[in-house]
Amino acid sequence: MLAIVGFACSDSNNSNNNDSATVNGSVEQSQAKAASAVEGTVITMATVTSNGSFEAIDDVQTTTDANGEFSLSFDANAAQNFVVIAEQEGEDAMGFLATNVENGSTIILKPIDLESTAETNIFAEIVSNGDDDLVLKSDIEAVITANNADEVMNEASLVAQFAAAVASSAEARADFFAEEVEENSEEKLESSIEILVDAQARLESDLDNASNTEEEEAAVELFLETSANAFTSAEVEATKASTALSLWATVMINNIESMSDDVENEVRSQTSIMAAIALRTAVEAEAQASEMSENTQGDIESAGVQLMADVKASLGVKSDVETAFEDFQSSVEESMSSDSSVEGEFIVSLNTSINANGGAKTIFDNNIVSTLSADLALEIFTNFDSNLFSESDETPSGEMTEASLESVTTIMLLLNLTS
Repeated sequence: MLAIVGFACSDSNNSNNNDSATVNGSVEQSQAKAASAVEGTVITMATVTSNGSFEAIDDVQTTTDANGEFSLSFDANAAQNFVVIAEQEGEDAMGFLATNVENGSTIILKPIDLESTAETNIFAEIVSNGDDDLVLKSDIEAVITANNADEVMNEASLVAQFAAAVASSAEARADFFAEEVEENSEEKLESSIEILVDAQARLESDLDNASNTEEEEAAVELFLETSANAFTSAEVEATKASTALSLWATVMINNIESMSDDVENEVRSQTSIMAAIALRTAVEAEAQASEMSENTQGDIESAGVQLMADVKASLGVKSDVETAFEDFQSSVEESMSSDSSVEGEFIVSLNTSINANGGAKTIFDNNIVSTLSADLALEIFTNFDSNLFSESDETPSGEMTEASLESVTTIMLLLNLTS
């Protein structure tokens, strides 16, 4: 299993004394930029110990200025798992840095607030579980938002549950690359991680510079899009990338289903947006590589636009998310059935076969619904892949060419993984 390369990246254009690193940031009382903390908040550098506690580093301290901003220099070689703690009137807020911070670098930390504090507590739990070499900061970022941070902070048990969920989904991602990405899997995973690390750093910088809610929302939207495209950007086949994102999202959601509807919906909203981006990309890529007409490809692209709109509008409500993916499946299959290179009866027959009692889709749905472990989830995903293609081979395909049959079956595999 491949370890991560770090939780953030540095800005080489803003170097300082090579004997120290610098973190720049601000402290806020809420997510709204207008509600900055007052001048004089004490900022201390600390580390997360192996048992998940926070230990302050001696003589590494400063205070915020009148804008709630701070700049703190520290020796990056002195420890690891750095945390910035903001203390005012006996209350602490926190944000955490990278494990690969280097002296001579400058790190931009997103505003310290309730959300960053919840994320830091989850990170500390991950460290105590020994999973900090597996989980990316972007993994935590993707599922903790301003909308669920308050509940996470108020219910201590949620911190442990989120830490386990994030670790399991990260393990599933790593295992998928090791077992399912055939060429240069380790290099491609490393490249994907670098893209995710850069996306996190860009997000933190954008949030630090944001002056209103609209700019904050745009920063998060870019982060989700970049993260969803990380695998294909690292030259992973789009079909594999979509499957990996679907697997990651499924394991994440399964591990938090005992939480409140509000928390679960927020996580499902984030993960389903990313899964939808990857699915849309993969289906369009398969359609473009097939013998389908430009009109059919255009219809599939339009269905993808509608999928994104529906997923975002669902706000993570389970039934609405499921409907969005099911509608996308129906639209794509209808478009393919109308194409001259595709036998419509093949799509109907294959759907009937895989949804029958004992069929590939039925087995997949029954097995994946409550699966928590990464290795079992991966096995269920890979079994569905092989079972669906086996049933495809046994389904009459009329006059379809081998290339068309391969493309249509692959698209149906992708659609059924998310519907």
